[in-house]
Amino acid sequence: MLKRVLTFLLLALTSWSMPVLPARAQLQDTERFAGRILAQNKADVSNAIASIVTEIHFVPGQRVQEGDLLFSLDATEFELALSTERANVLSAEATLKSARDDFERLKQLQERGSATGVQVLKAEVAQAFADSVRAETQAKLKGALIDLERTQIRAPISGVISAPQVSIGTYVKKGRDALATIVQLDPVRVEFQVPYVERIDELDLENLHFPDSLLERIQVSLELTDTWTYPEKTTPTHVSATVDPVSGALTLWAEMPNPRGQLRPGMEVTVISRTRPAK
Repeated sequence: MLKRVLTFLLLALTSWSMPVLPARAQLQDTERFAGRILAQNKADVSNAIASIVTEIHFVPGQRVQEGDLLFSLDATEFELALSTERANVLSAEATLKSARDDFERLKQLQERGSATGVQVLKAEVAQAFADSVRAETQAKLKGALIDLERTQIRAPISGVISAPQVSIGTYVKKGRDALATIVQLDPVRVEFQVPYVERIDELDLENLHFPDSLLERIQVSLELTDTWTYPEKTTPTHVSATVDPVSGALTLWAEMPNPRGQLRPGMEVTVISRTRPAK
């Protein structure tokens, strides 16, 4: 009996071998980092002319689209200015036509010997002056039209708008502080920091061209609570140029789709970073 047991153990030992573990670089590395949500884009709504606010076309927290009308300013002064500039253009065009006619008439008279070269030269100068006056009035007309259009203040980007910082009847000076602020919510930016030297060592990346070769291998997902994992995933797009001298951390940014608007700037999240094996 003892001989059989010893024979069995001997056979078992000779047939057993150490399992081959995959190299560290072949494993999918998963780490968690503290992160936060930032606005991908943010724009102040401002006025380019001075006037009185006559209408506000939104409510706080409303989703607006680029080009939506947000504020109306009193346009009376600018409508009058536009009418004046249109009249000036008509007058300048009439003056130019008269100057051209005079110049052509004097040229014909000069050919018949009835006008001097000096008279023709003066007519030519008068025509050139009238032409420059017409160009100036046309430019002023264009400026007046732009000023009138600026009485209708529109959204520069799409997003969620803040409360208006002015009320109806307020006189707003040209270039004053923002009338409102729009925050773009889709997509948003995720910011998180990783310990630079430690991660390079852990992933055996001493010879890797950083950051492009590594970023394309990283998949980022978000954990909002212990029981809520955000469904979208993304890849980091940018890395800070310097390492924080206190923490030794490198900052990474990723653009995250946010079609439902669940992610809001200022949120603290847990970033789950998975590094895929190198090919």
